[in-house]
Amino acid sequence: MSKIRSGRAKSATAAGALLAGLLGGALAGAPSATAADYSPCTYGAVLHNKVTNPTSYKYVPYVGNSPNCWLDWGMSNTAVRALQKNLNSCYGYRLATDGDFGDLTESALKSVQRKVGVRADGDYGPNTRNAMVWANYSMETGARISCN
Repeated sequence: MSKIRSGRAKSATAAGALLAGLLGGALAGAPSATAADYSPCTYGAVLHNKVTNPTSYKYVPYVGNSPNCWLDWGMSNTAVRALQKNLNSCYGYRLATDGDFGDLTESALKSVQRKVGVRADGDYGPNTRNAMVWANYSMETGARISCN
């Protein structure tokens, strides 16, 4: 089954410009966020807190120096790979960690979104990120330690 979606980023940007002009900075739709506030996730970042958890790290979608970004169907990068790895590690899926956001990744994400109580639209953004648990991996071995 193949899906074809229009350019969500272009639509969200255009809608944001229109709404900002009409409503004085109102919010424009983008996956789980607003186009004015968030950009597409571009890479998977390794987060390591040397103070509170010096022996483990998390691998999460990022853009620039921020986790406040979005992913949706058709995207392909290491940020998608980070999401797929977490869906497998913490939610029991067996997705290919190929970095391609396709039908299976979208279906798994929708299921997790329903489970954690956010809008089940298959789009990843800050609301979904905050509701999900994330895997902690050992700095020494790379093995998953826990999900929280």
